[in-house]
Amino acid sequence: MRERDERDDIFFNEICDKYFDNIYRYCKKMIKSQPELMDFADECTQNTFLEARKQISKLKSHPNLEGWLYTTARNLINLSFRTMYIKNRYEVMITDDINNRLESQDNELEQLLENAVDVDALYNEVLKNLNSNEYELYTDYYKKKMSISNLSNKHDVSGTAITTRIYRVNKKIRNIVQTILVKLDI
Repeated sequence: MRERDERDDIFFNEICDKYFDNIYRYCKKMIKSQPELMDFADECTQNTFLEARKQISKLKSHPNLEGWLYTTARNLINLSFRTMYIKNRYEVMITDDINNRLESQDNELEQLLENAVDVDALYNEVLKNLNSNEYELYTDYYKKKMSISNLSNKHDVSGTAITTRIYRVNKKIRNIVQTILVKLDI
C-alpha cells in the first residue's frame, strides 16, 4: 500500500511538472487575462490539480490525461464565472444617496401608516386573537426577550419546537394584521 502511495505521489508530481504552467496559461486565456479575475486563474489551476490528485488512480490509465486536465480547468473556470454572475446578479450597490432616499421613503411610509391606523388598537386586536399559550409565548419572546433555550426549559420542549411555535405565532400575527388592514382598505 505504501509503495502504491509513493508511485501515486511520483506520478502526480510528474503531472504537475509537465502540465501546471500550460494549465495556468490556459486559465489566464479563459479569463482573457483580466487583472481583476487573475484570482480565478490561480484558483482554477490549483483546483484542477487538486482534483487530479483525488482522481490519480483513474488518471494513470486515462487515455488523454492532458485533455482531462484542460476540460477540468475549463469546467472550473465556467463554474467560477457562473458563481460570480449569480452573486453579481443579486448584489446591489447602495450609495449614500440611495440610502438617504430609502430612509426618507421609509419614514414617509411609516407616517402614512400611523395616520391611517391606530397602532395601539391594532396591537390590542392582534393580542385578543391569540390564545393563552400563544400570548404567553409572544410576551416571553418578544417582550421579555427570553432566549430559545430559556423558553424550551420553561415549556419543557426542545429548542426546535420552541422555534416552530414562535414561527407559527409570528405567522398568525401577520395574518391577523393583514386581515385587519384589508378590512380597513389599506
